[in-house]
Amino acid sequence: MQNAWPSQAESQPAPKPMAKPAPRPNTGMATSRLQSQPWLPGAGQPLPPSYALNRPVPAPPPQAYAPNAIRNGKIQVALLLPLSGKNAALGQAMLNAAQLAVFDMAGASFELMPRDTGASADSAAQAARSAIADGAQLLIGPLFAGDVAAVKPVVQTSAINMLALSTDVSLAEPGAYVMGFAPAPQVDRVVAYAARHDARRFAAIIPATPYGALVKQAFEDSVRRNGGTIVATANVAHAQDIAAQRDRIDALFLPLGGNELRSVAATLASAGLENGRLRLLGTGLWDEPGLGKTPLLVGGWYAAAEPEARAPFIDNYSKTYGQEPPRLATLAYDATALAAILAQRGGRYDRAALSNPNGFAGLDGIFRLTPQGSTERGLAINEITPAGNQLVDPSPSSFAGFGSGVN
Repeated sequence: MQNAWPSQAESQPAPKPMAKPAPRPNTGMATSRLQSQPWLPGAGQPLPPSYALNRPVPAPPPQAYAPNAIRNGKIQVALLLPLSGKNAALGQAMLNAAQLAVFDMAGASFELMPRDTGASADSAAQAARSAIADGAQLLIGPLFAGDVAAVKPVVQTSAINMLALSTDVSLAEPGAYVMGFAPAPQVDRVVAYAARHDARRFAAIIPATPYGALVKQAFEDSVRRNGGTIVATANVAHAQDIAAQRDRIDALFLPLGGNELRSVAATLASAGLENGRLRLLGTGLWDEPGLGKTPLLVGGWYAAAEPEARAPFIDNYSKTYGQEPPRLATLAYDATALAAILAQRGGRYDRAALSNPNGFAGLDGIFRLTPQGSTERGLAINEITPAGNQLVDPSPSSFAGFGSGVN
C-alpha cells in the first residue's frame, strides 16, 4: 500500500503526461508571495521560540554535516518522485513545479537531481542511495508513505536530511521532515473558528479509514478544547442519521473530499438537510474548485492555505506546461525553493538550518519544520461560494502566538 491517507490530488483527475518544455529564464515571480515575504528569517520582526503541539521544544541537537557540500562547483539536491508507473503523471507534474522553483529561486551553484522512485518501496530506497552516492546533500521526497518509510533507514545511516512530501505525520522524526498537509492542524483551525462564531454543538461524518481515525481524534480533542460538545457521529454509510438530528447541531464536520464529499452532501440533502440549517466544516480536502456547484456545501468553511497566495504559481505553471498543476505541486515548489535559498546562504542543510524557529514563507503560507520532523503551517479559513472558494479569515503572517488558535 502506498499511502493510506487521502490527499487533495486523489480527489482530482491525474494530470496528463506531457513533454517537458525547455527551461525558461528566471521570472522572479513578481506578483508572488515569495517576493513579499522573506524566505529566510532575519528580515522581519524576531519571533518567539518554536512550539510543537503547543509545547516548547528543545533546540535541535548538533548534527554531523556531509563533507562534500559542493561537488564540481554545485550544491546538489535530489528530488525523489514516481516518474514511471501508474503515478508517473503526478510525479512529472511535481517535477515540473520543482523546475519552476529552480528557475525562479536558484543560483548558478544549485543543481536539482531528479530520481525515479518507481512503483515500489525498494526502488524508492535504491533511488535515495543512488542520489546520496552521486553527491546529494538533501533529499526532497518521496511522495508516498510507503516510499518514505523505505527511505528513512537510508537517511538514518547518512548525514543527509529528507523533506518528505507525504501527509503521514507518523513518519516524522528528526532529520526526516514531513512537509505534507497534516490534517490535525486543519481540524483544529476550523473547529476553533466555528467555536468563535457561536458553534457549540458539533457532529461529524467520519470515513472508516486510517485518515478518518486520525481526524476523528483530532476533532474530539479540538471540540473539547474549544468548549463544545459532540452530539452525534456517524460513518459515511450512515450519513442520513445525522440529518435526522439536524435540530441539535450547530456545525457538522465532513472530513471528506472529491466524489465522496459530493455523495455524502447529496445523501444529506435527500434526507432533509437544507442549506443554512447548520454550518458545514471541512479540511484541506475541500481545497478544490467546483464545490460551490453542490448547493448544500455553499457557506461551508474549511482550513487550508489562502488560494490567492498560489495564484501566480498556478498561472505560471499553466502557461509553461499547458495545464493547471495538481494541488500537491506547491509542496514540490516550496521544498525546492527552500533548498535553493539555503544553497545561496552556504548550502547548509543541517537540522539547525532546516528547523529554524522563525520559519519560512511559501506558496502555501508560512511554515516551519519542527525539530521532531513535523511541519507547522499558518492556515486560513476559506468559504465555499457558488463563484468559488473565498477567503474569510486570513492566515497568520508570522508565528507569533502560534499554538493559540491562529493556526
